[in-house]
Amino acid sequence: MVVFTCNHCGESLHKPKVEKHYQFQCRNYKYLSCVDCLKDFRNDEYNVHTKCLTEDERYAAKGTYKNGLVKKGDVKQESWLEMIKSICDFEKNLKPSIRHLLETISQYSNVPRKKAKFLNFIKSSSGNRANMREVEEVWDIIEKYKNQKDSTKNVENMSENGDVKKRVLEDEEDSLNSKKKPKVSRENESGVGQSQEHMNTDVSAEATKFKYKEKVLEILATKQDISLKKLQKKILKQYINATGLSDCEEKVVKKLHKKLNKILNISVKDGRVKLIS
Repeated sequence: MVVFTCNHCGESLHKPKVEKHYQFQCRNYKYLSCVDCLKDFRNDEYNVHTKCLTEDERYAAKGTYKNGLVKKGDVKQESWLEMIKSICDFEKNLKPSIRHLLETISQYSNVPRKKAKFLNFIKSSSGNRANMREVEEVWDIIEKYKNQKDSTKNVENMSENGDVKKRVLEDEEDSLNSKKKPKVSRENESGVGQSQEHMNTDVSAEATKFKYKEKVLEILATKQDISLKKLQKKILKQYINATGLSDCEEKVVKKLHKKLNKILNISVKDGRVKLIS
C-alpha cells in the first residue's frame, strides 16, 4: 500500500488515513510526499497515486527489476497506455467531451485494464465529477481498439508461424535432395563415349552439390550488406568455377532467388540483401 509523509508535520500516513489526518490533526491544506518515489502531491492529487516503486525497482535500470529481469506487468501497462493515446490520433470524429476525457485519461500512468476498476478509478480521480455515461462510452471505444489489436496480433502470429514451418519443411527437402547421388550409367561400348558420360556425370554432380545458402552466407559474412545484382554476379562466377558450365546464368539466378527466400537470417528488400544478426 502507498505510504505518504505529511509535509507539514512529518507524520507517515497510509492512504486511507490521509483525509482524517487533515480533518482532525493537521488542519492545513493537503501537502504530501510519497515515501517510495518521493513525489509531491498537493490537495487531492494523491488520489490517483495508487501504486508505487519498491526499493529494488527504484535503484534498478529503467523497465527492469534488480538483476535485469523484465517487468512484464509494466510492459503490458505501457502498451495499454500507448493504445489509449493512439485512439486520440486515429479517431477524428470523437465528440469534444469524449476526446477531452480520453486525453485526460492518457495522462495517468496507472489506468486499470479491467472495466469495473477502470470506472471506479475515473470516478475517484475526478472527485465524482465525471459523467459516468461518457466514461462507459470511452471504455467501449478502448475495448473495441483492444480487440482489434489482439485480432491483428493473432493473425500476424499465425502467418509468421506458417512461414517458419514452410521454410523448415523446404530446408529439410533440400537437405534430402542434396544427399541423393546421381545414378551411374552402365559402361558404353565406346571408350570415348564412356569418358564423355563420366564427364557429364561429374559436372551434373557438381551442379547438384553447389551450396547456394553456404555461398551467400560466406559473402554476407564479409559484406554484411550487398546489392542483389552484385550478389548474383558473385554466385554465378562461383557456380561456373565449381561446375565448368558457362551457359547457365538464367538457371543460376532463378535458383538463387528461390534459395534467398528460404534463408531465415537474411533480408531482401529494395534490391539489397542484408545479413540479420
